[in-house]
Amino acid sequence: MHHHPTSLPKIAGFASIFIGVIAAAFSFVSKSPEATIYIGAAAAFGCVVSLIIARKSIDEMQMAVAGLFLSIVACAVGLWHVYNL
Repeated sequence: MHHHPTSLPKIAGFASIFIGVIAAAFSFVSKSPEATIYIGAAAAFGCVVSLIIARKSIDEMQMAVAGLFLSIVACAVGLWHVYNL
């Protein structure tokens, strides 16, 4: 039986895309634009940390960048709600 350890960059990439998806989903269902901006900013910070951890592997770095993009989308949706509603 072989044991396949999961590397930290792989975990960081998956974590980044997970928090990015959660932040983006929250931004579309939330009634509070301020909470959306804060959660999106916190997710973006987490994604930047994941990006730094995953920088040695292209595949994990792509997932971290996708998570960062979704976090930025969450912030943008929150800012749009603040200034257009």
